[in-house]
Amino acid sequence: MARGGSKGTAIDSALGILSRRRVSRGQMRESLRRKGYSDSDAETAIGKLIEWGYLDDRSYCREILSSMMDTCPIGRKRAVFELSKRLFDKELIEEVVGEVFDGLREEELATLAVRKYLGEKRRGLTTEKERERLARWLQRRGFGYEAISSALRRTGPAAGDGQLDSGISDG
Repeated sequence: MARGGSKGTAIDSALGILSRRRVSRGQMRESLRRKGYSDSDAETAIGKLIEWGYLDDRSYCREILSSMMDTCPIGRKRAVFELSKRLFDKELIEEVVGEVFDGLREEELATLAVRKYLGEKRRGLTTEKERERLARWLQRRGFGYEAISSALRRTGPAAGDGQLDSGISDG
């Protein structure tokens, strides 16, 4: 596991990376490769980190999604995108996204996202341009056409007072 030069071992570098921020296995693998470690050294270091409990992709995936959903709901597409860009295993992504979104309807999540959006604006959507801006924002948050259409239909003229025309208040 020793590496030529004065940089130390792959495990030392891996621990240094983890001392600065939490990463996925894929991110760790890429970081170690960029530092010049062989694939076998990187895998050995990753194996040790997993054994010691320092790398746990499943819990990290859940944490990321939980944090994102707490801030403002997202759709499945955005969840998959965010986890993929952090280099999580594709199968793990599908499992965790499936668990997190199990029983949740995307239309309801989009409506909750609209509430957050309107809460920040402190007023309703008064023009078609504002509705279009909201639709694009929902699309960037990973919602599909049906969820966006449903959320926009629920957003009525009374939206400025914190109500959606479905009768649900954001209290």
